[in-house]
Amino acid sequence: MNKVPVIILSGFLGSGKTTLLLRMLREAAAYHLMPAVLMNELGKQDVDGHLLLDVSPHLPLAKLLDGCICCTKKSDIQDSLKQLVARKPDVILIELTGVANPEEIVDALTEPALLPHVKLHTTITVLDAEHVLDYNSIFASDRELVHTLRRQIEVADLLLLNKIDLISDKQLKSIEKTVRKFNSQALFLPTTFSQLDLDKLFGSLPSRQPQPPTTPTLSKSINMRVVKAVQEPRVASKHATSFSRVQTLAISIEHDVVITQRLVEHYLEKWGKSLLRAKGYLRIGTKREAFLLQFAGKRTNWQPAAYQEAPYLVLIGLDLDVHLLEEDWKKRLIDSQTN
Repeated sequence: MNKVPVIILSGFLGSGKTTLLLRMLREAAAYHLMPAVLMNELGKQDVDGHLLLDVSPHLPLAKLLDGCICCTKKSDIQDSLKQLVARKPDVILIELTGVANPEEIVDALTEPALLPHVKLHTTITVLDAEHVLDYNSIFASDRELVHTLRRQIEVADLLLLNKIDLISDKQLKSIEKTVRKFNSQALFLPTTFSQLDLDKLFGSLPSRQPQPPTTPTLSKSINMRVVKAVQEPRVASKHATSFSRVQTLAISIEHDVVITQRLVEHYLEKWGKSLLRAKGYLRIGTKREAFLLQFAGKRTNWQPAAYQEAPYLVLIGLDLDVHLLEEDWKKRLIDSQTN
């Protein structure tokens, strides 16, 4: 079954995300694409949903209201995405609230129930050119929010500097210089009203009808190298093919393979600088005891679990060298069996 590509729209409140989303919905038909949307709003009232349905009356739309999708509403993401996948869209567009961290959504996409059905395609962060340089001072007392706004920039594949009609050329250069300190690899596009060439987003997506060659897509713009997972008899790994800098690698482990907590922790320590997150259910030692592994912020946590399905480990990181990660894991397994 083909996985549905997911495009994440991130950016602080009022930056122009909904304007971009509306344009993407209007022009999707020109690319022979049927989109679906997962929309998140902090308030109880559905404001943007009505705008989306005005543009696309038959749009498969899921709404998560009254909370942030990466905090209080995180548990609802799975059900919402499953409902959208059942409608068989060509692409799912997720519009985050202005205070959401895109990393948390990438994390949710790698849950066992979703991993076979969706894959991250692109993360877009829309920046408000008039205010972006002031956020650090405005929100200085809220370190968590400042961190979130910074992560919105750092993990993006496409940085849209919107509302440039409200700033000077000198300010634009200053903003780009500052933003590049946090993300030197993303495609950086100054815009007004979130206007950009949508070939950069839609051009690389499989459509329902053949299309003529398009202009270079985002995947070429950021020179991503997609590595195919190598299949081995005892360890099957699946790389979630993505044009995003944020990549995932899922490693399935056969029941008869004996692993230890020490083996896993040494592996994560080696690659920790590249990893944003790691998680999975693993059977440890000769007694095959099930544990939930959580790795974040260079800390590893193990919790006993009643998990009965096949063990697995999911790695999430920026610009991962999937081949090296796979080969190192296989080597460690082989060495552990022979020692």
